[in-house]
Amino acid sequence: MAGNFASAQTIGPAPAPRDISEIKQMPASADKIIQLIRYARNPRVIYNDEIKQLLEEALQMAQELKKDDLIVGLISTKAIIELGLGNQETAITFIKQAETYLPKLNDTQAASLYGDLARIYNRTGNTEKASFYFDKIESLTKDKPLLIFQRVINLRNRTNLDVRTGNYEKVKSNYELAIKLSKESNNPALLKDTRFAYANTLLNFRKDDEAFSILKDLIPELENSINDKTGTFLEILSRNYEKTGDYKNAFIYSEKAFNLPNATVQQRGNNINRMILLSFLLKNYSNFDSYYLEHKKYGMDQNSLHSKKQYQLAESRYFDAKENIKFAKNNYLKALKFEMGEQLTPSLDVEILTGLANIYAREGNTDSASFYLRKAENALKKYNLPPAARLIYANALKNFSQYKPVSQDTLLKNLEQEMHLKDTLYQMRLSKITDELGTKYSVTEKQRELELAKKQQQLQTLEIKQQKQKNWITIIGSIIGVLIFAGIAYFIHQKKERALIIYNAELNDLKNQHRIDIMNTLTDAQEQEKKRIAERLHDEVGAMLSIAKLNINTLKEDVFAVDSDADKKLQVTKNLMNDISDTVRNISHNLMPIALEKYGFKTAILDLLKSIKAANSLNVEYLIEGLEKTENWPQNFILSTYRIIQEILNNAIKHAEATHLLVQIIELENAITIYIEDNGKGIEPENLDKDGAGMKLLKTNVDYLSGKLEINGKPNEGTFALIELPIPKPTEA
Repeated sequence: MAGNFASAQTIGPAPAPRDISEIKQMPASADKIIQLIRYARNPRVIYNDEIKQLLEEALQMAQELKKDDLIVGLISTKAIIELGLGNQETAITFIKQAETYLPKLNDTQAASLYGDLARIYNRTGNTEKASFYFDKIESLTKDKPLLIFQRVINLRNRTNLDVRTGNYEKVKSNYELAIKLSKESNNPALLKDTRFAYANTLLNFRKDDEAFSILKDLIPELENSINDKTGTFLEILSRNYEKTGDYKNAFIYSEKAFNLPNATVQQRGNNINRMILLSFLLKNYSNFDSYYLEHKKYGMDQNSLHSKKQYQLAESRYFDAKENIKFAKNNYLKALKFEMGEQLTPSLDVEILTGLANIYAREGNTDSASFYLRKAENALKKYNLPPAARLIYANALKNFSQYKPVSQDTLLKNLEQEMHLKDTLYQMRLSKITDELGTKYSVTEKQRELELAKKQQQLQTLEIKQQKQKNWITIIGSIIGVLIFAGIAYFIHQKKERALIIYNAELNDLKNQHRIDIMNTLTDAQEQEKKRIAERLHDEVGAMLSIAKLNINTLKEDVFAVDSDADKKLQVTKNLMNDISDTVRNISHNLMPIALEKYGFKTAILDLLKSIKAANSLNVEYLIEGLEKTENWPQNFILSTYRIIQEILNNAIKHAEATHLLVQIIELENAITIYIEDNGKGIEPENLDKDGAGMKLLKTNVDYLSGKLEINGKPNEGTFALIELPIPKPTEA
């Protein structure tokens, strides 16, 4: 009985009973206490007075039995529950009480209690104590095979602390070790759970591709059977698509998770709320009434701030779509006020704030609308949110301009930002489609190999059976045996021929279907690109032409009037038309730089440097060696390299306030080195490890080309960037 408390926390084949009534009917015993601990520590369980009373009764029973490990388990369970409810001081009081029992616990039980101590202090913001107890578990469990489970759980929990500090490398090394130990433990449930936890953590770091690569090996198991991880996997896919702005596919996977036969009440509630939010973003309100009924049926998950806000935001979106302004506004305000400890939900807050701004703008209260738009903008500046959230804000600001005039500079800046965000989301979706095609093909190949192996096994079984028949017939007589053998041999030959024909037909079907899938996906991608370009021309150029038209209309009244300022207004209109021309040229240049397309890579770079020098009055020194024969380089490599150079130069102009630029681009045998240095204001030491949206995109482009990036600088001493990009093999002309 020494490991009762630890066993109550173990991932394994003995889950908590589904119904609390089963526990209540059990006779008083240590096993009943263990089952109650399992049940109460389940994050999906809603804490109520009944569970509280059962825990108090169990604690009294454990004290009568004089089972210190069970007493500790019950007290620490109460601490974990209070933490989940946001009662941090109560949680700390309980866990300190449990800590007094440490001298009476064995290593396994002590490791479990240390884990709860670290978890609570981490969640309450006391990182020093959290690190102390995490270190305690590591020293206690290291090199002890019997405690490998506790060590894996500690490594996983410790990453929550590293996530707060943004230490991705530490998170990665801890999880790699946790997965290695999980494999050594021969515990499939622990290994699977650890991989899912790692994938979830990678999503928090916006490492979507790495998260998907970890999970894709589990796809055949998840698609061919429904288990306790299927819902989690579908939710990860849905969130992954939402971050890329692909709300359609995000909705599809949320709907699949909602319809799973083994989905819990909390899972159904969270997914129906997501379905409402995604339908709102898609502007598809056809099933809103039925979704709203399901939303009310499953209620709110009280244990999660994110779920609470998501539920209230779904209420707001429903009434917003129904044009019920009063109810929509009230629910937006309720969603904004939800708080739980130090938990944050910046992406949801941006949706709530922009939703409020839209409601107030429609009511004519533009001051309140401006207030909430500023709050949304501050949230975007403070947190590193995905491009999809930033696009929601950009659309809200564009919508606000219909109700209150916005300055031309602000409008142009917002249109420029919206164009950039849409382009980023498109690239993310295109990358996602490519990954999924590769994964789907890999899964298809594995299934084909399994089917082939099965058919070969069937053939081998048939051959063995026929061989037995042959031996039996040979005993009867040689003459009859020869005749029968000839018949059997012919039969086997025909069987093999038929099996081979069937196999080739099925293989061709699989290949044809895969080819069709690729063509359909490429067609969809082309259509999306056409639609995106059309939207840019309509929204951005159309908006500026409307402003120009308004200026021209005012000229009609003053053109023949005496002493009018028509000349000045004409000059303003002329300047505006020049701006429109520049904007159209910039849009075209962003889609495909003209010099890059017409004259080649080197000429395009020189053109870019000369333009910067002329437009910004900068002293630009440059040295370009090589780049003479780039015709056979892959187009995506040339364009991505150009974008990388363009992004660094733009940063130096916009942010560094530099007066001198040094640019060196040298073509080596198998790589390109790019060195760019400015004499600007440099980078503060504390900002070296912080990545903004532009830096994230720059690093993503360099990683996409399998390159290396180094950026450094000191305050008032300038900044330098060094990039090395391997040159792909030339494509055939």
